[in-house]
Amino acid sequence: MTQIAAVVGGHVLVDDGFESTDVLMDGAQIGGIEESTSPAAASQGITIDASGMLVTPGLIDIHIHGLRGYSFADADANGIAEMGRYLAHEGVTSYVASLASAGTDDLERALSRLDDYAGEAAEARMLGAHLEGPFLAPAQRGAHATRELRSPSEADVELIRRWARMIRMITVAPEIDGVLGLTEELAEELRVVVAAGHSDADGDALRALQAAGGTHITHLWSGQSMLRRDGPWRVPGMLEASLASTGMTAEVIADGKHLPAALLEIARRCLGDDLVVVSDGTPGTGMPDGFRYRLGEVECVVSDGVGVVVGADSFGGSTTTLAEMVRYLALDLEWGRAEVFRMATENAARAVGVDDERGRIAAGLVADLVVWDSALRPVAVIRDGCRVA
Repeated sequence: MTQIAAVVGGHVLVDDGFESTDVLMDGAQIGGIEESTSPAAASQGITIDASGMLVTPGLIDIHIHGLRGYSFADADANGIAEMGRYLAHEGVTSYVASLASAGTDDLERALSRLDDYAGEAAEARMLGAHLEGPFLAPAQRGAHATRELRSPSEADVELIRRWARMIRMITVAPEIDGVLGLTEELAEELRVVVAAGHSDADGDALRALQAAGGTHITHLWSGQSMLRRDGPWRVPGMLEASLASTGMTAEVIADGKHLPAALLEIARRCLGDDLVVVSDGTPGTGMPDGFRYRLGEVECVVSDGVGVVVGADSFGGSTTTLAEMVRYLALDLEWGRAEVFRMATENAARAVGVDDERGRIAAGLVADLVVWDSALRPVAVIRDGCRVA
């Protein structure tokens, strides 16, 4: 990888909009932002000319199970490295590796393997693991195996404590016995992000989880209970409570398959700066229709550009990259480009607690940058101040 001194002449995402500035590097960090075509940038060394193009922080995918036929649940060093290369070429410079619901022993093996191989993915940095389950509601299981869903056992809790340094986030259904107590320990002592998801509870359960330390909501509309009637009374479900929440970030899968444009617009209006775009990518990402893969024990197939659970009426994650979702929101739905990129960078970083080090272009933060052409395709990718693609 080649050390870069500056990215010059581009329209740089700074705070809420794009500015014509140069980005100066200080090794692996951003040294500063200077007026475009500044003499300082020209004298620094190797530069990237971004004239007429957009410059943003590197994309951060906080919910991804795999891609290109590989799964984070069982990939070896070669698979981890290949996924890291592919992600970087798509503009993703850091990510959280997601694991579907599984037995305690299987999760132990997966976490150990990820810990061993995390450094192999030189192009895109693994920020840790995301346990999507197994403390989820069977009625909202989606592509999770029913027999793996459970209340947290002592063995599960010990596993989480043992691997807390590796676990970045856990998705739980707040109504499951033992989850609220576990959330307090995760949030206060272990510094693990707790997300609500795959839940069949009403809105009170989300508020209880937030009071216990929960800060995030996993993929809106996917695996969430909705409004119900109790006689003449309307009782908000997990979905309505999520859309009405304050102080929590929330995800959408913006592949044009999971959610129609109208629902994405509702999420945008309700959540604003707390909305995060995630790929929920699977081993089917980048693979043709008919390709089969597994999420834990559940068999899925790529069909019409999305993952579908074999033999069930349920999606099995997405097969779309985060960069494709950015293009869909900005080009097809015509959302503001600064807004869209922030959903995949700054907002994502804040959701998993790394916004003090990445996700924005500012002096002292990690020098992860992407230069985009007019079609919003990566032209140059920089990670830790070095050009990787």
